[in-house]
Amino acid sequence: MKTSDTANPFPKSEDWLPLLLCGLELLVDPYPARILESFEAWNFRNKLRPQLRQLERSKFLERRGPRDNPTLHLTPRGHLAALGGIDPRQRWRRSWDGKWRLIVFDLPLRARAARMRLWRWLRDQRFGLLQRSVWLSPDTVDAKDLPFHQFKIIPEAFCVMEGRPAVPDSDVDLVNSAWDFPEINRKYKAVLDLAAQGRELFSSPGAEPLKLRQWLASDRLAWLEALESDPLLPEALLPPGYLGREAFQQRQSSYESMAKQQKR
Repeated sequence: MKTSDTANPFPKSEDWLPLLLCGLELLVDPYPARILESFEAWNFRNKLRPQLRQLERSKFLERRGPRDNPTLHLTPRGHLAALGGIDPRQRWRRSWDGKWRLIVFDLPLRARAARMRLWRWLRDQRFGLLQRSVWLSPDTVDAKDLPFHQFKIIPEAFCVMEGRPAVPDSDVDLVNSAWDFPEINRKYKAVLDLAAQGRELFSSPGAEPLKLRQWLASDRLAWLEALESDPLLPEALLPPGYLGREAFQQRQSSYESMAKQQKR
């Protein structure tokens, strides 16, 4: 651990958002007493306040209620940030029309930099890799959204196709070929382990701020890493043994445990 982390055992501002998502309302003034009951009050009184102000300046939180006794609540922007920048539940619940969209492109060898940037863009858009120049998605692809001008690629170098796999291939084969779900599950297993640690931490009286700080930071990092690698496929395409939904539920359960403890 870095020296600065040890000297300042407190999470980043954004690390608090998942807890606030679970309904823990924080009084702006007087300072929230309930969240201080199980931790060192002086430490939190002096270090949590700037965190909340930063979240408010970033439009993640907003004040509601009477001016002389307001509470802080998540904004829509803060709600999305608390989930990791994307709502996985909406992604899992979205419909699928049964068609795959394939992007096939042919770039000259001298366009290596453009190819790398295009690959990163496709990963960011959660496309799956079938071959180095063949990527797929279960979602509709609008040609207007493709980054031709951004990467200085002529449209003629692209081909977008829709279709179904031919026998003997299947949707399951495409999913397993395009994404590394064993690795994705490994990352979600780390989230599940942290969720269990969080529930144990929050059930222990007198938990130390340092442990809370470490858990909040570790949990958010593990969740973001898992989300980054997960295509968040529609439910109909999720492979057997997929841990994403369980990890989401268990993580929420940990934060709900903390919120309930602070509301007592």
